[in-house]
Amino acid sequence: MAGDRAGRRQCGAADRQPLEAAQPFAQQDQTGEARGDRLQRLEHADDPGFTTTMASLLAPTAAELRRARPPVRVLIHESDTQLSYQRLLADQADIAVLTPHPDSPTVDDPRFAQRPLLDDVLDLVVPLGHPLAGRRPVDLAEAAAEDWIIPHHDQDRLIQALCAAAGFTPRRLHHSDEWPAVLAMIGHGLGVCLVPRLMSVAGHPRVVRVPVQGSPPPFRRVLTVVRRGTDEQPAVAAGLAALRERAAVLTRNPADGPTQADGLTRQPAGE
Repeated sequence: MAGDRAGRRQCGAADRQPLEAAQPFAQQDQTGEARGDRLQRLEHADDPGFTTTMASLLAPTAAELRRARPPVRVLIHESDTQLSYQRLLADQADIAVLTPHPDSPTVDDPRFAQRPLLDDVLDLVVPLGHPLAGRRPVDLAEAAAEDWIIPHHDQDRLIQALCAAAGFTPRRLHHSDEWPAVLAMIGHGLGVCLVPRLMSVAGHPRVVRVPVQGSPPPFRRVLTVVRRGTDEQPAVAAGLAALRERAAVLTRNPADGPTQADGLTRQPAGE
């Protein structure tokens, strides 16, 4: 969440430039002095493969902040991971919620304060009636002979890495950037996919979510990122606290995935 010069706070995407081309952090406001500290910009540092956080994490958090006393007005904007770092550096966002990439800034980058928010478990989603549908948990290698449906490229990179660690290369036949389309193709028997637990499959009755073995099971780490030195500003601190509280709720009560009885629900990252 970040404050603009007009005293509003909104979430947005940055210009498509290399991260190094952004305004140097040394030129940013590092005083911690909030401009309208009850107004915030929440950068949904996201891509089409990560829109799962909007409905389950960001929207409820924004609503909770609006009900706070005093209220915090939050403006949410969705972009991708690289652009989110850019907007933070340009003072166009206050908080980014994102999953880092291999080429993202390192955790000790002096321009940012990056903290784990939650670990979003990935389940194997298969068509109703699939031989693996009644199993829990399964070894990911059991899906080695399956056709795979590929989501957005960032999620695709993660899936390929997890499959490689399980000893196989997925046969990638179909692709869509949008999770509803991926789930629809799974429901029609066109393949399988690893799907984040934050992504509800409740509206897709022809698919089955199957947990994957592992200690821990496959997951993607979600971070909060702010400009270094701004996390103590009242509005930013309130936003970070609200996000942590919502993440804890989601961890206890996943959207529609396996429950804690399955032994697979992860704790909020960093706890």
